[in-house]
Amino acid sequence: MKIGLMGVLVDTPPGWEVRVKRVEADVDSARRLAVTHAATIPLPAERGDFGSGIVERLGPDDVFVALLEYGEEVVGSNLFAARGFPRDVGADDFDTARLQVNLPGQAGFQRFFTVGDRAFCLYVVIGAYRNRARLARKVRDLMESVEVGARDE
Repeated sequence: MKIGLMGVLVDTPPGWEVRVKRVEADVDSARRLAVTHAATIPLPAERGDFGSGIVERLGPDDVFVALLEYGEEVVGSNLFAARGFPRDVGADDFDTARLQVNLPGQAGFQRFFTVGDRAFCLYVVIGAYRNRARLARKVRDLMESVEVGARDE
């Protein structure tokens, strides 16, 4: 099933749940940005941008992915200097020290990048570091299904 909003389109692979929503860029702005969440377990209605409310529920074979858009003012800045969507996530990219919240056994991956005139952070949590090779393949399958185009407000 294809899920899309604001120029982010995901052709959802089997075994994944995906949701894309609009968020306010900031309290003083009418601009809206895309927040995309995907997981191999059901996504709860209430969850934080970086997965609070769901990462605590990941089993050893589960994955949570957040694709968070940032404002135009950071496009091409040092943090977002990498160009192109990161589809090449590998087992060696995951580390137990790359988590927003350290949970036993889990590992994370984070990359900031720019696609066209849009800046994003890709944040991934896997349920078990020991399964990182297999779970990285799941992440790559999802990444291959994502397209980022112009923002369609």
